[in-house]
Amino acid sequence: MRWTSLVLWAVCALSEDVSTDTLVKTREWRRAHTTNPDVSEELCWVGDFSKDACCRGDATHNCWEDDYSFEECCPNADCWDGDAFTYAECCAAKHGERGNEGCWSGEYDYEHCCLANRSSSWVDVLVREIDTDQFYGMDEFYTDAQYGSDFGYYSTGRVLGQSDGKSTQEFAHFTTYPMALSPHFGRVLCRLVFIMWLHMEERAPFRVVEMGAGSGQLAYDIHRCVKRNELSIQPDVWRRFVAAFEYVIMERSPALAKRQRERGLKVVAGDAQRKDSCPSVLQALAASDACGPSSSAPECQVGDTGNEATGASVVLSNELLDAFAPVKLQLSLYAMPTVTSCRAWQELRLVHVIKLQQLRAITEGLQHSEQRIEAMAVDLEGYTQEVFCRVTNSSVGKAAMACAPSSSCLAMVIALSELMNHHDLQLPAAAHNMRLRLRKDTELCRRLQETVAQLEVTFEGSVVLPRQVYRMLRHQLREAHDLEVRFLAATTTRQVPVPLSEERCGDLQWWFEVHEARIHRLIDVYRPLGYPNIQLLLRPGERNFVELVNCLVGSAGFMLAVDYGATFEALGQSMSADVGSDGIFIPPVPQDLIEGLPDCYSYWPQCAGHVDWTTFVDFTNVAAAGARLGWQKLFYGPQSLLEHLGRRNVTVHGRLYDVPGYAVFTHSWLSNHVQNWYGREVLASKDQSAGWQQRWTSFKWLLLQKTSGEEPPPKVIAFPSWHLDSQEADPCWSFDPSALPLADWIASQKEDDPRVALQKLSDEVLDQLGPKYAEEYEEVQLAVRLVDWLVATEGCQNFKPPQAQRLLSSDGLWLTLRSRLMRAWKGIWGEESLERVARAVLQRLAEPVPFASPAECAASQTYKSLCEEGDGNRARAPLIESLF
Repeated sequence: MRWTSLVLWAVCALSEDVSTDTLVKTREWRRAHTTNPDVSEELCWVGDFSKDACCRGDATHNCWEDDYSFEECCPNADCWDGDAFTYAECCAAKHGERGNEGCWSGEYDYEHCCLANRSSSWVDVLVREIDTDQFYGMDEFYTDAQYGSDFGYYSTGRVLGQSDGKSTQEFAHFTTYPMALSPHFGRVLCRLVFIMWLHMEERAPFRVVEMGAGSGQLAYDIHRCVKRNELSIQPDVWRRFVAAFEYVIMERSPALAKRQRERGLKVVAGDAQRKDSCPSVLQALAASDACGPSSSAPECQVGDTGNEATGASVVLSNELLDAFAPVKLQLSLYAMPTVTSCRAWQELRLVHVIKLQQLRAITEGLQHSEQRIEAMAVDLEGYTQEVFCRVTNSSVGKAAMACAPSSSCLAMVIALSELMNHHDLQLPAAAHNMRLRLRKDTELCRRLQETVAQLEVTFEGSVVLPRQVYRMLRHQLREAHDLEVRFLAATTTRQVPVPLSEERCGDLQWWFEVHEARIHRLIDVYRPLGYPNIQLLLRPGERNFVELVNCLVGSAGFMLAVDYGATFEALGQSMSADVGSDGIFIPPVPQDLIEGLPDCYSYWPQCAGHVDWTTFVDFTNVAAAGARLGWQKLFYGPQSLLEHLGRRNVTVHGRLYDVPGYAVFTHSWLSNHVQNWYGREVLASKDQSAGWQQRWTSFKWLLLQKTSGEEPPPKVIAFPSWHLDSQEADPCWSFDPSALPLADWIASQKEDDPRVALQKLSDEVLDQLGPKYAEEYEEVQLAVRLVDWLVATEGCQNFKPPQAQRLLSSDGLWLTLRSRLMRAWKGIWGEESLERVARAVLQRLAEPVPFASPAECAASQTYKSLCEEGDGNRARAPLIESLF
């Protein structure tokens, strides 16, 4: 329940006797003050003493006395060093309108330094004198621990060792969830790929590229489905399809690529997070079996990007994007941040700390000489002292050290980082405000002293390992398991905020801009609740992946991604509400892989290199990256909606095709995986989730298309798509089960201030939110599936409004239908849910209303799609009917 901390904080922030009028007045005060949150405005400026008079000059100005100083009151105080850079040398009129150009660099410009109309971030000031690249970026650490040659989980033989992944445990560990449904999941995708081929006017060659194919099972199943006509496609159409069909895997892992080739699959090396993987894949496509050594056919040529002849028609991925390396960002809410400005954000980087005595013992075990160990100890002690004391020697650091004069530099820096998440302190963003708070706010000073004291105990006799040293030690320890376990247990990982580098800013500027409105909606929730910041996790590789797909496809094609994930806002709500969460999770690990290790689940970096990591995919971000390149969303929603039970009539430019349906449960025994496929959560342990499980991050899929013309998008999927932005939610839905429950409930109260909304939240409502949203998430899928099944077995005519009403009114007709429903679906959904949702679906078909439950809305939209828009409108489907 990742949103409970939001409730707890809100409850602490409100007292029971606070009236709505008081809250409204408080909100008005906050708005008045957060538009200009500079505390100096309240404390420093009186009468003739103003920012214009006192800050447009050097610190020697006669404005200052013992109580207030230039550094505490002026936003441009960090511009001047009293020597080379002074107000007179940089801003005097003799230098012209824009001052002395030789003074300006980066954030230090005329507006900031001469006009004093912008402040520096205290985080920037704190770490400006050190190279923060020596701390691991979260994405760098993630990549090293997953794929790096020194200690990578997938590259050091821990998972695919001598057995090459052929043991049962190893196979299960890197085989993705839908593949537990093999071969049926492959057939469902095979059917979808066939429909894409039809909508591409039977393109030949029709090339499918799968990114990161794991064991190769999905590729194998799709291949077999096509080659053996397992869907029972009309023979003449199938012959053309199988003749045009080609399949290539792009794989990063050499061990997995070997396994895939052993299955007879075509594989090329490449990284799905890098656009420069495009040439090698295009070359592999051109090396088709149809192309002889001297073929000059267009499809056998290699260009810079794909086209209709040389490129991919479909690029698909299954549980790939969740493995992309994440970056964690933080945005202070104290100011009124300009969210599109890179300067407003900080990146959370990782600092590895170990007690020197333990490091000595470990390196002795590695047979390092005494001289080498001593030299290493001296270097690391010097490094830790120099780097972190340079931080505390900054103007903000000095103000902090004045609160706790005897603290070590390392403890002070980590303490300041941790206090940023203390809600009640409301730490400012501006450097001069932070200096003022540290010198004048006794509660902040006391809290800092307490935090430092705790950290001093933890860090006594410790040193920090720079990124290269950590990597070197892990490389040396890879063949010494017992010593490596000691190292992992002895090393602690802390996070420090740093300004975004110029390179990072360049990579993420598009992200700030495309999600600006969504970020502001998060701010509108968390700032009034007193949260000091919001934290977001993003995967730069998502955009790189889309750019790679775009290169492979060229002007026209499809992209299909299947993965765990949710929308930008749902993930952002989860990260921000659960302060301290990094959004990185450890899937279940075979016991023999973690035998003897420290508690790997206590904190995700603890067993780096020995466990797999995953994050939730931001499908909004993937679609947004595609939209910038001309891709449009065709569908987003739960995995079960990949399946279509009934036969479909597909018309392409006047040509009619008969597409068979496919149902997993009619071809497979009723396992937990089959139930989960249809949306019924039975795999998670209810003992660990108070009887319900989080649904909004469960398996979904996103289908994008790029076309070269203006033609309307094809109807590849017959079912209604879900939204990727809260502002685009179906107005029929009375609530949004795809969202974080509490966040959606707050939005549904239509209050300007979330604190006013939370006053309406009773314990009873709170207790029911999780189960209610989880149940509806399942039942939306059931409603769609029931309409699909009803149309497939009875045709559209029997469920028009008069007929649906007659079914509900007649006990005999209802009992007959109920009996058939129970035979088909009771084992998956249970009697109570099935009957309740079926009656609600029929009621909705009989009497459409504009505002209803999401399940009822989805049912009517599915019927309209299947029966009123000419797709699937067949009186009966004998192949399906005979199964029930």
